Amino acid sequence: MDNRIIFREILGDIRRAADEAGGVITKEEIKERLSHLPLGEDHLKMIYQYLSEQGIQVPDDAQEAAELPTGEEGFALSIYLEELQQLAEREDEDETELLKAVAAGEAQAREKLIRWYLPLICEMAGEYKGDEIAAEDLIQEGNVGLLMAMESLNEFENAAASQAHLLNSVNEAMQAAIHANEETKKRNEDVVSQVNHLDEAIKNLERDLERKVSAEELSAYLDMPLEQIRDILNISGDQIEVDGRK
Repeated sequence: MDNRIIFREILGDIRRAADEAGGVITKEEIKERLSHLPLGEDHLKMIYQYLSEQGIQVPDDAQEAAELPTGEEGFALSIYLEELQQLAEREDEDETELLKAVAAGEAQAREKLIRWYLPLICEMAGEYKGDEIAAEDLIQEGNVGLLMAMESLNEFENAAASQAHLLNSVNEAMQAAIHANEETKKRNEDVVSQVNHLDEAIKNLERDLERKVSAEELSAYLDMPLEQIRDILNISGDQIEVDGRK
């Protein structure tokens, strides 16, 4: 699998792990999760900055994490957007110069460009309002798309092409997240349909035979492979019972 795809997936895992830990993840843990990727210290700093911009605290280690104040409220999206707007208003940079600096590999310029684009990413996420995926998730995916696109800015000759590349990558990342969400929803619906179909078949067969039925009997009754019957039974957990359950 392409390292960029792996990086995108792992960065999503890092964000989710931080959310589950109350908005905290240590630099030690981040380095461990990314240890198999060819990332330098500049890349890691960019990731720390990306997480910090989203209200996630990134202490050096577990000891420092334990000393952080507790009981803080979650980082609400509305607060996030408000702070991004204030941050954008404070920035006094020329985007064209930032793009050139990032293409040249300047770490500080990368951080500034990330801040520059964050409000726009939020606006783009808002355009997908109505899709069954949280705005926060779309913003996260858009940020990842931006980070990935910044890696290849040196391939473009002018600012317009660089801008188009960044925005296209952000949009593609959001579209991919929406598509993945739709696919997951469809798979879940298919699973529910299969479980319901099997449950109905069991009830009909048990009524006809006046006893519990086995997976083998269900396989013959439905003309369905035995392995598929077993898979559906495993998915259903304790919701469906058959004789022997094997």
